[in-house]
Amino acid sequence: MSAPNFAKILLSRLADQGVDLLDQSAAPGDRISPFQDGQAFVTLVLEGAVARQGRDSLCLGLAGPGDLLNFDAAVGGEANEDGLWLTAGRQVTIQAECLVEMIDRPTLVETALADLRRRMDAAHVEVKRQARGRVTERLASLLLDIHGLSQVMEIPLRQSDIAGFLAVRRAGISTAGGELQAAGGIRVGRAAIRLCDLELLKDSAAGVVRHQMAHHKNGLG
Repeated sequence: MSAPNFAKILLSRLADQGVDLLDQSAAPGDRISPFQDGQAFVTLVLEGAVARQGRDSLCLGLAGPGDLLNFDAAVGGEANEDGLWLTAGRQVTIQAECLVEMIDRPTLVETALADLRRRMDAAHVEVKRQARGRVTERLASLLLDIHGLSQVMEIPLRQSDIAGFLAVRRAGISTAGGELQAAGGIRVGRAAIRLCDLELLKDSAAGVVRHQMAHHKNGLG
């Protein structure tokens, strides 16, 4: 069963109240802030992949279509959830106070609880990723999850970005990227990673590394 699309549900409820919000395009590297002009805002992700981030920029989990960022602000919680767009996407932002005024309280509470479970699931995935021993496994897992949320085959991430997400040194990412590229799973450029073989990446994420160095001798770009 597919996960509920919280963004579409809220947009539908708002439309019922006569509120029609325009979606905005997002580019890789754009940031999502919980505040605009001193006011708390909630972001509804419509397309693309976003990294939920803490104050130290460590990835706290990924968000994708249907997910919400900073929804706690609409139910009296603290506005403290930042985000970084990993791919191109679309979003809607709405002032938290507007949601409180336009959406009935039971719906807000139900959505908040469901959103909390979604965030905990995303954080659990990230903890499991961080616990993996080999950086190659962690990198393959991250790339697959971003692809699963966005369906893109070229992810505009630099090695320094990935090193920050996975809390490892850039040299470790360079080595892991070189291993995956040599096996034919990815092609690494200066500011993007092209996914070439999803099945190989799945094997690598699971710790089943195929050594195909004799057949793939591409160097890092």
